[in-house]
Amino acid sequence: MVAITNTTSLTFLKEAIDTTLGESESSLEAFAENQTEGAALERCIDAFQQLRGICQMLELDAATVMAEDMVLTAREVQRRPETPLIQALGNAIVLLGHYLEYVQLSGSPLPEVLVAGINELRQAGGRAPLPESRFFQVDESLPRTPPVPPADVDGLARQSRRLRHMYQVGLLGLLQGQDRQTHLRLMLRAMERIDRLAGGKRWWLARAALESLLHDDMALTAARRALLARYDRQLKALVYDGRDALEREPPAELLRECLYLSALGSGKGDAATEVRSAFGLGERPADADLQRELALMTGSKGSVIRSVAGALKEEINQIKDTLDMAAQGVADTDYGAVAEGLGRIASTLDMIGENEGAQELRRRAEDVAGWRPGGEVDSDAFHALVDDLLAAENTIATLERSLAPADDVRREVNNDRISRYQLDEARMTVVGECRAGLALAKRSLASYMEQQWDTMHLSNLPGTFASVVGGLTFLDLERACAVTNACRCYIEKELIGGSEAPTVTAMETLADALTAIDYYLESMEEQKPIGEGVLDVAEQAVGALGYPTGGATS
Repeated sequence: MVAITNTTSLTFLKEAIDTTLGESESSLEAFAENQTEGAALERCIDAFQQLRGICQMLELDAATVMAEDMVLTAREVQRRPETPLIQALGNAIVLLGHYLEYVQLSGSPLPEVLVAGINELRQAGGRAPLPESRFFQVDESLPRTPPVPPADVDGLARQSRRLRHMYQVGLLGLLQGQDRQTHLRLMLRAMERIDRLAGGKRWWLARAALESLLHDDMALTAARRALLARYDRQLKALVYDGRDALEREPPAELLRECLYLSALGSGKGDAATEVRSAFGLGERPADADLQRELALMTGSKGSVIRSVAGALKEEINQIKDTLDMAAQGVADTDYGAVAEGLGRIASTLDMIGENEGAQELRRRAEDVAGWRPGGEVDSDAFHALVDDLLAAENTIATLERSLAPADDVRREVNNDRISRYQLDEARMTVVGECRAGLALAKRSLASYMEQQWDTMHLSNLPGTFASVVGGLTFLDLERACAVTNACRCYIEKELIGGSEAPTVTAMETLADALTAIDYYLESMEEQKPIGEGVLDVAEQAVGALGYPTGGATS
């Protein structure tokens, strides 16, 4: 972070700034209570203009822009004194005060942390938002380095529509708040292919931005989602306008936004490394630093539901361990402690609205409290207690699933006497085996290409794919199974049994299908469902190979 040289001036003026902010807040509150008090709003505007002058003198660019927008918003309030506008203005006063205090304490202006607040104020006033790169200086006119071959217009015409769909599936998943890593990888894969076919600077910079978002786990702000959506419109033009779209100059702001994201990243990824070197982006605060500083200024939130679910699960596991010991006759069991544990679980279930399950556990706790340590316990009563614990455990599993929508592999269980955790664990084992088979297939295909189409490297793939198809069938994932079977058919008939070597494009398309299936399974393994849009990508890929899933036969 670059330290400002006029921190002393800010410290000297801070008391006057705080007084002015306090006066503006009081004037705004007076106007909000009595909107006929136009003089109060005029005093507020005068205070904002004074703040603007101070911030400009201190060369605090973001604070100056914020104060300017506060003046504009206050004048808008004069024309239409609506509550949302007044509230936005009040929030801006508080935020500006926090920002100036942050600058004073940190010695760094870091204007980027104020952009989101400025945009909230602008949105309330109906004005266009600032780009994230508003305070970022770079010469976006520099050429691409190293240069690349001319665009493959024919290849673009054949593949741009399918690659745009791949990008759209990833973008839609991000906008819906689904597993971000998987969808970013899908978008990056599409953009890499577009960049190789189209060349030029805009796709290269988009690749660098996507690599930075993915590899550095950057925050996916509203501005960044908007940038990714704008690139979808660029891809749409590529699909429908072809060569004309390639020859049109992209908006400079679009390129600058991508460069800004690359500057916030660490340079992981080929395009990100090239871009940082070509544009001399140098040392800047990383996005993680930016988000941390923003959190210091505005605060953050945590999740209560996960804590509740974790505490419940731990309590149930302790009781299950106790009952296991009792069943083995290892030690005298303190059934009073078991009854108390059941009562605590019941109270927590009440808190989350599971009243019926809570009542059942309380009734069971009353029975258990009468059991004597070391005494004989009726077998039916003992097993009824175990069943109630299992039902409570399945309730918690359902609660945890509510944090991420259920996907196809996490099927509902109709038999309450079967632990969903154990079933999920078994299914995840199968998912892992399927992913291992796909990884082996991709390595074999890579060796096949590297060794000049030597089919020896493919000899194990029919058996590998048969295992993967069997696993997907067990998991009841029909669409994924059909795509995998189509890939198997293509490999057996065209690669192993064919008379001609495949094209690089065909191999990339095959890799698209396998990668899409792997992403789908990975999202299940990590319990971050991504929907079935990625399966559309896989089906399109095998269709482009001439093996549509409807006609993929053994």
